[in-house]
Amino acid sequence: MMIAKLLAFSLFLNLFCCSILFCKSYALDTLLPGETLGRNRTLVSPGGVFELGFFPNRKVPKQYLGIWFKNDKYKKAAWVANQDSPLVDNSAFMYISDDGNLVISDIRGLTTIVNNRRAPIPSGNTSCRLLDSGNLVLMEGEVKIWQSFDSPTDTFLPGMKLGLFNLNKSYSTKQFLTSWLSPLDPTKGNFIFGMDDNKRTQFKIWGPTDGKSQEIGFWDGQKLILFFQTKSTNYTFSFVSNSKEVYLTFSNNGDSNGPSSWFELAPNGDINELIMVGKEISVLNHSMCDNGLATISTECLRLSPLHCWNGDEFSEIKGIFPNSMTATFPVRMGLDDCELTCKSNCSCTAYASFNGDNNICLLYYGDKNLPKLGRGSDNIYVRGDAIIESHHRRITNMLLKILVPIMSTLILFIIIFFLCYLRRRKSTQIGIDMSQSGLRKSLRLLSRFLGSKGTNKDKVRNEQELSREDIRELPLLSFSCVSDSTDNFSLANKLGEGGFGPVYKGKLLGHDIAVKRLSKSSGQGFEEFRNEVHLISELQHRNLVKLVGYCIHQEEKILIYEYMANKSLDSFIFGRKRGTALNWGQRMHIIEGIAQGLLYLHKYSRLRVIHRDLKTSNILLDAHMNPKISDFGMARICQENESQGVTKRVVGTYGYMSPEYAVHGHFSTKSDVFSYGVILLEIVSGRKNTTTFECLNHSLSLLGYAWNLWKDDRGGELMDPTLADSCRMSELQLCIHVALLCVQENPEDRPAMSDVVSMLSIDTSLLPAPKKPALSTYMSLADVDSPRRLDKKPSHFSVTISALEAR
Repeated sequence: MMIAKLLAFSLFLNLFCCSILFCKSYALDTLLPGETLGRNRTLVSPGGVFELGFFPNRKVPKQYLGIWFKNDKYKKAAWVANQDSPLVDNSAFMYISDDGNLVISDIRGLTTIVNNRRAPIPSGNTSCRLLDSGNLVLMEGEVKIWQSFDSPTDTFLPGMKLGLFNLNKSYSTKQFLTSWLSPLDPTKGNFIFGMDDNKRTQFKIWGPTDGKSQEIGFWDGQKLILFFQTKSTNYTFSFVSNSKEVYLTFSNNGDSNGPSSWFELAPNGDINELIMVGKEISVLNHSMCDNGLATISTECLRLSPLHCWNGDEFSEIKGIFPNSMTATFPVRMGLDDCELTCKSNCSCTAYASFNGDNNICLLYYGDKNLPKLGRGSDNIYVRGDAIIESHHRRITNMLLKILVPIMSTLILFIIIFFLCYLRRRKSTQIGIDMSQSGLRKSLRLLSRFLGSKGTNKDKVRNEQELSREDIRELPLLSFSCVSDSTDNFSLANKLGEGGFGPVYKGKLLGHDIAVKRLSKSSGQGFEEFRNEVHLISELQHRNLVKLVGYCIHQEEKILIYEYMANKSLDSFIFGRKRGTALNWGQRMHIIEGIAQGLLYLHKYSRLRVIHRDLKTSNILLDAHMNPKISDFGMARICQENESQGVTKRVVGTYGYMSPEYAVHGHFSTKSDVFSYGVILLEIVSGRKNTTTFECLNHSLSLLGYAWNLWKDDRGGELMDPTLADSCRMSELQLCIHVALLCVQENPEDRPAMSDVVSMLSIDTSLLPAPKKPALSTYMSLADVDSPRRLDKKPSHFSVTISALEAR
C-alpha cells in the first residue's frame, strides 16, 4: 500500500514539473533559446497591449516580422524588423541563435540578424521579451543587450528616443523615423523625420530629393513648439542634452495600460497622431501651417524670424552676474545647444551654464544692463555687445525718456493726418500687407479705412448686429469696394450660379477672390446670413473653403471667399475639362482630402457640423488640386453630444441624399457618409449617379451597377476609361469596397468617417463585406412627388447661405 502511494505521488510530481516546464516554454510574452516563433505563434505583451509576429506585404508575396497593437483590427505594424530584407515564402520563423543573437530565417536558410548590436558572449540565459510599451528587448540574464526602441521605423511610441547618441565616442549613432513606401508596403519609403545634426534643437522632415527639408518644430528651452494647425494635450515632450547624447522623447498624459497616443510618419510625409479610443484607433492628420493663408488661428504657429534685430552673435563676459533679468529654470542641455536655443528666440538676451556645470543651461530674457561684479570663474554669453552701466549710459537713458514720447506723439499725428487724407481721396492703395497670408488682415484694415457707403441707420444696425465676438474677427467691407473688385458684377467675371445666387470672380488688394451675391429672391434674412458667417468663420481646415470677408448694404448680403483656380470637381470628371482628366494619383489625393475634411466637420471642429449637401459640384479644387468642401448653405450644427436630428424641411440634391433623409427627414453624420460613398463611386467611374444602366428587365443606378460588378468580382469594369494607364487596380478595388460600405441602406451599417479614413489605407481583404446599397434601382425624379428642392445647373463656385433651423 505504501509503495502504491509513493508511485502515485511520484507520478503527480513528474506531471506537475512537466506542466511548469511546458508553461515556461510557451510563455506568451517571451521567447527562450531552443524555441521558434513562426506563422502559427505570436508573442503578446503581459497586459495584452502589443503583439509580435509575422505578417505579409499586401502587395507582393513577402513576409515581415513586426509589432502591432493587439486590438487593432487592421494590424498595422508599429515596428518592422526586416524592412530591407523581407522573406519571400510562408516558412519564416524567429529564434535565438547559439551566439545569443535574435535571428529570422526561412526554409531556404536565408537569415537576418534582428538586433543591430553585437551580443556579448552568450551565457545560455538569453531571452527575448515583448513589453506593454511596444518595446522588444533582448536580455542576457537581467542585462538588456538590445531593444527595438533603438531601431524605430515609422512610428514614434511613448518612451522612444529620437536624436544623437554616443557623442563622447569615436562613433555616434542617430535614431530617426523612416516612412513606409506606401500604406500597404512596409519597405523603407521616401521621408525621414528626426533631429537636425547642425541645429540640435530643431526637428525636420527630409524629402526624397536634393536633401530638401521642412521644419516641424523646435525646443525653446522649456517645451516643444510644433508648427501644427491643431494642438493636443495627450502627451508631454522631454528634451535631454548633454555631452553623451541629445534626444527627444515623450510620455502620455493620464493613466493607461499601454500607449494612448502616438505618432506616425505617413508615406506622403505627413505627421499622423494616432489616438486609442476604447478599443478603436483614431487617426488625426497634423497638417503644416499654410503660410499662404490668413493667420486667423491662435493655434497655428509661425517660425521665428531668421535674424533678430539685436543680432545673432553672443559676447562672452567674464565675472558678470545678470541683474534685472528673468532667468528660466535650469534645463539639462549642453552649452552648444543652449546657444542654439537662445538664438532661436529673439527675446532671449543671454545664456549661461548653471554653477559652472556645462550640461545645465540657464536662459535669460529682458534688459541687458550687466553691472560688473569683479573677477569670477563663471561666464555669461550676451546677445550683441554687452552694455556696461556708466555715466554716459544714464545720460542716454534720460534723453531717451524725453525724446521717445515726443517723437511717438509726432509720428502718431503724422499717421492720423495721412489716414484722413487717404480716406478723403478714397484711395485703395493704402500701406497694408500684400502677401497672401495677410489677405484677411488687409481686408480688415480696408474695411476700417474706407467704411461703408450705406446710410447711418445701416451702419448702426450692422455694428449692433455684428458686434458679437465670433463675427468681429471677419472684415466687413463696403459695397462699393466689393462692386469695384468684380467690375460692377460684370457677366465676364461670373463663375456660375447656385441655388441662392450668382458667384463672381474679383480682384482685391492684388488677390483673386470669389464673391457670392445672395439673390434678393432667396428668402434668406439677416439672421440666417449672420449664422452663415458665424458657421464658416469657425471652420478652419485645409480641406474646407475659407471665408475671408463679407458685406451688408441695404438689401445686399455678400460673402467673399478664397478663389479656387480649378473650380469644381464635377467639371473635371463630367464636364468640359474631361479631356484633361485627373490621373489616378490626383483622384486618390482628392478622395483622401474630402475624407479628412468630413472627419474634421464630424469630430474635430469646434462645432459638430453635418453638411447635408455633399456632392461633386460642392468640392472645389485649388491651384494644386487640393480639394475643398464648400456650400454650407444646408449645414446643421449639432450639440457636442449629438450626431443626428430630424427636420420637416428636407433640402439637398437627389442622388446624393441618404434614403432615411430623403424619405423621413432623418439626418446624421451617416447621411454625409452616404453622400461621400456616392462621390467616391463617381470619381472612380467618371459617371454621374443619375446614369442609367440597363440590366435584364429593370434599370440600375450607379450604386446598383457597382454592387453587381463587385458581387461578380468584376469591379475593374467600373473604372473610368481615362484611367487605364495610371490606375492601380488594388486601390480601385479598395475604393469601390469602401464606397459600397458607405452607401448601405441601414445608417448603422455605414462606417464613421474616422473608420473611412483608416479603411483607405488598408488591404481590401481586411474590410467587412458590404450589404446591398440603397437606391440601387433607378427611379426618375419625375416619379417623385415631393416639394424638396432640386439643384439648378451646377455652379463652378457654389457657395451658398445657411438656413440654420431651430432645434
